[in-house]
Amino acid sequence: MALFTSSHLRRAAQLSCLLLAACSSAPPAEQTAAGSGPHEVAQPGLPLAPPALPPASNLNPLPDLRGPTTLAPLRSLGLTNPAVVALRVLIVTAPNDYGLSSARTMLDQAGVPYDVIDPTVTPLTTDSLIAADGSGRYQGVILTSGNLAYEASPGVWQSALDWGAWNLLWQYESTFQARQLSLYTYPSSWPEDYGLRDAGVAAASADMKVTVAGGSVFKDIRSGATLPVRNAYNYPATTVPVSGVTTTPLLTDPAGRVLAAQSDTGGRERLALTFAQNPNLLHTALLNDSLLSWLTRGVYIGEYRRYNQLDVDDWFLPGDVYNETTGGIQPDAFRLRASDALALPAQQRTLRNTYPVTAGFKLAVMFNGGGANTAAPASCNASVVSPDPLSSVSRCMNGDFDWVSHTFDHLYMDFLNLADSTAQLQNNVNVGTALGLSMSAASLVTGDMSGLGYYNPAGDGPKTNYGLGASNTAFLQAAQNSGVKYLASNRSVAGQWDPSCASCGLPHPLKPSVFLVPRWPTNIFYHVTTPAQVVAAYNSVYGPGGSAPFWDHPLTYQEILDQEGQIALTHVLSGAAFPHYMHQGNLRQYATGRSIAFDWEMNLVGRYAAYSTMPLMNLKWDALGAYVQRRTSFMKSGLTGSWNRQTRVITVRSTNGGVGYLTGVTLGRSETYAGRVISRFDMTAGQTATAPAP
Repeated sequence: MALFTSSHLRRAAQLSCLLLAACSSAPPAEQTAAGSGPHEVAQPGLPLAPPALPPASNLNPLPDLRGPTTLAPLRSLGLTNPAVVALRVLIVTAPNDYGLSSARTMLDQAGVPYDVIDPTVTPLTTDSLIAADGSGRYQGVILTSGNLAYEASPGVWQSALDWGAWNLLWQYESTFQARQLSLYTYPSSWPEDYGLRDAGVAAASADMKVTVAGGSVFKDIRSGATLPVRNAYNYPATTVPVSGVTTTPLLTDPAGRVLAAQSDTGGRERLALTFAQNPNLLHTALLNDSLLSWLTRGVYIGEYRRYNQLDVDDWFLPGDVYNETTGGIQPDAFRLRASDALALPAQQRTLRNTYPVTAGFKLAVMFNGGGANTAAPASCNASVVSPDPLSSVSRCMNGDFDWVSHTFDHLYMDFLNLADSTAQLQNNVNVGTALGLSMSAASLVTGDMSGLGYYNPAGDGPKTNYGLGASNTAFLQAAQNSGVKYLASNRSVAGQWDPSCASCGLPHPLKPSVFLVPRWPTNIFYHVTTPAQVVAAYNSVYGPGGSAPFWDHPLTYQEILDQEGQIALTHVLSGAAFPHYMHQGNLRQYATGRSIAFDWEMNLVGRYAAYSTMPLMNLKWDALGAYVQRRTSFMKSGLTGSWNRQTRVITVRSTNGGVGYLTGVTLGRSETYAGRVISRFDMTAGQTATAPAP
């Protein structure tokens, strides 16, 4: 391993410290709707916390050490397939390198196969990189930091790769045209020269913009957008001429200093970022997709899309209301009025017209037919004379939303027998049919997402998670008998989502024909209908003196929207298609054309659209459930492949069988999303398929 001398420790220590700083932020919280009424019990999380900063005494330069300038040719290794590479990425990391989580997240979000090598544990050898048939094992390489430095012992810093291994890696990249991405790079000439030098203004925050040349890499970043780097150290750089190296700035700060550059040697293509990464930080999440596309030349196993899905529960039922003066809860004090409901299509149109990135957005309305009146005549008039004006205008808006069954009476499904469970499901669908609602008939959201082993034996009150194995089997049987394929689960409850796969759902272990689709809760509590109620209820939990105090001052309505919008944005950028959810009281028209739910939506999408032009998908629940199920099948399929760049043929093989996804290649059913081709196909275990490649 390459040894750092004692006089050159400080910059290595700085790199290690900054990598630590980049990961010391807590992950975005799992939020649930607060309240002790007949809805989700509060399990509040905390917002992102700022990291500690490294001491200024660590701001000294790295040693200028160089390896051999002449690389040993790989043809002596008996290569027979230098044009063939596996559709797989190699992550090279060092001990305790916090960039590893960022690299993994980038690839996991798209489902790209990869391997991780820590050379201090598993040496990097020719066999690590080249298969027995002479083909390359990897289409691209990610370095978690530019020099892979780590503290081998107190005061002794080393690179995880020695010079022989560095040279082997570089020669592999040159021979097999494998691009290299360095996630956190100190701008110097060691261990290799990107044509960048430290400008001497390292900091814990920066603002950066995409250069003209960078637009070909960061294609979805909005022209002129300023991308914030916060809570992560950065090293703005200047460019210097280096013989045989072409350096192209991609991201720069307001002074024109470089924060990311593509640097080519004529035989190798490299991209270096000079700022720290963390999967929970905005700048990392925004850039992941572009960096992956660059690394893989836009051709990879997997797919990545972004979604904006919002469910609103309890339509037709009254709900509790938080009293902002007393802090008490008024049971069943608010039910949507006809005027509230009729205002919603216009709010949808305003959102879509203001932000074309979410042009297909529709609310998913979870309805409880026990609160409806099927005798109510259809009307688009808020003043209609009707036994139930809300039922009347709901008929009028039958195609404006995606209507999903929420059971007939919102009963807890934890202990109902088969007959009562069946009645709750069938009667509600019958009401939806009688009202002419455009329903996702194969989908179901139970009241409180009950029936899944998370309950209070007494009914209302704090719940205990007994696990999916404690689900109500009578209810599950009724769901299957009623044609339910997709059932909502709670993303904030352990066991109701797959921690090994952030974008996956779950076949229910007791009834595999019923597939669980997790939903994201929010801290827009179920019992708030006006901004004043939002402020009072939120601060009663998170404000000074609250039940779970976090903030040093009571937050305003706008501050709460900003905080919740930022948390939701991290969910959207993850690529997981899970819906967020709110409740009927959040749809109250508290001012002309305004509701809390759409204030939240406008904040979220406005925040997103300020940075990205990538369209936000919005699917009806039946299509959403089918997609999450396919995505889960793909992530478990063991799909592998290779790319013959000479014959331009992609070959894929499924180890376990299931759905396959390929980006940049046409095979099976294909569609275009954000300027890229995404193909979906079905394969049996052991099956092989081929497709033309670019």
